[in-house]
Amino acid sequence: MFPSKQSIEATLSQRGFTLVEIMVAMAIGMLGIVIIMQMATMFDSQKRTTTGGDDAQNAGAIALFGLQQNIQQSGYCFSTTPPTLNGATLTPVTRNLAAINALKDANTDTILVSYGNDACAPDSASGVASATNLNVLAYAVMNGNLMQCDYLASNCAVAANWVQIASDIVSLKAQCTSTQSVRVALVVRSTQLEKTVVTNNAPTWAGASAIVLTGTTVDASATDLAARLGGNAWQYYRYKTFETVVPVRNTIWGGTAGCV
Repeated sequence: MFPSKQSIEATLSQRGFTLVEIMVAMAIGMLGIVIIMQMATMFDSQKRTTTGGDDAQNAGAIALFGLQQNIQQSGYCFSTTPPTLNGATLTPVTRNLAAINALKDANTDTILVSYGNDACAPDSASGVASATNLNVLAYAVMNGNLMQCDYLASNCAVAANWVQIASDIVSLKAQCTSTQSVRVALVVRSTQLEKTVVTNNAPTWAGASAIVLTGTTVDASATDLAARLGGNAWQYYRYKTFETVVPVRNTIWGGTAGCV
């Protein structure tokens, strides 16, 4: 008995996809997956760049604000005869003191800020600042972080006596714009390592000395970038400079030097 026309048509309509149709569908699907994965990777990279830049900017702004606050207090309780400490004459703001320069990163400056503490009574006979009623704080960049040391209480020639107060700070620059003011700049770096060069030239500031980032310590924990590029590895990060001029107000009316 021969099959009917209806059964033959039903059989033909249920035969499914051909091999060519399946291969075309698989190719389209794989192409879609590749495009989606590339878009997801680009989005994640852009997100890390944005997030890392925001974190660095926040760290730089907060660090500069804290440093500015301390510099504004410098010179409090000083007389026309500056106090001495460890055989050195202290000024409210001292740049690049030899005793604390050994540990700093290359091409950066150090700052020593001195001001009277709560024990100082500037209106009394004992108001002249001495080693017993001073706050003396040292600031330096070490291994890409802004560090602070209590110069009065600790030996700041020892690395263990420094504490980190801000991360991703790759340069600290300071210049006495006059004897009563100091210009300070902090250069912050994004944590995101880019695949291509994103910084061709080092950032600038209004100070006399140039900001040099060649040879700056980079995070090579997950890449051989530092080994391959050497001193140019810094160009694969993004940077921002925070800068301000701080008057040493406590010495303006006294006529003593506020910054050296």
